[in-house]
Amino acid sequence: MKYIFIIVILFSSQKMFSQSATYKLINKEKGTSSNISVRRTDDQVEVNVLANWNNKAGTYGQFTGKGILTDNKTTIKAEKKSLLCKVSLKFLKDSLEASFQDCNNYQLTDRFNGIYAKIADNVTGEYIVSTDICYFYSKPDDKSRKKGFANTPEVINVEEIFEGEWGFATLMSNGKQLFGYVKLSDLKFKRTYLYD
Repeated sequence: MKYIFIIVILFSSQKMFSQSATYKLINKEKGTSSNISVRRTDDQVEVNVLANWNNKAGTYGQFTGKGILTDNKTTIKAEKKSLLCKVSLKFLKDSLEASFQDCNNYQLTDRFNGIYAKIADNVTGEYIVSTDICYFYSKPDDKSRKKGFANTPEVINVEEIFEGEWGFATLMSNGKQLFGYVKLSDLKFKRTYLYD
């Protein structure tokens, strides 16, 4: 009986690499970077891609969509200006292989194809402030605290996830408009806001 249990655990761990997490690609050769946040529920995945061209024009690419996970792979399709963009994802143990096909209308070209490393267990979306005060920061470090803050139970939108338990967030509530970096430890995940 003990051996059957061990075999079941080994088999299921090999089959289930995908998880809710954020992955990052830094393409030093082309000077670009990109984050992919993946929220997984059973065999469904919700994906948010934010790509930075790091150019003088400040070009960003963005893509959101849903897909069905089969054998740790999914292809998500979306149409924009009559072009069908296909985002193919293959989940590996601690990384994600991504391929963008015909996604120029989303500012996502093949320069964002590659292996993305896992940087966090958090994903983009709506978060509820779970501490008394959630401060905003101008940089992802404790020394850059701004005057602005959110209180429990305000809801903020975390738009990008960074290493070290930081996220870039916005808050627009009751005339209050704040943006900046926040500590994810001050927040509780509410929902992926991009798919309602």
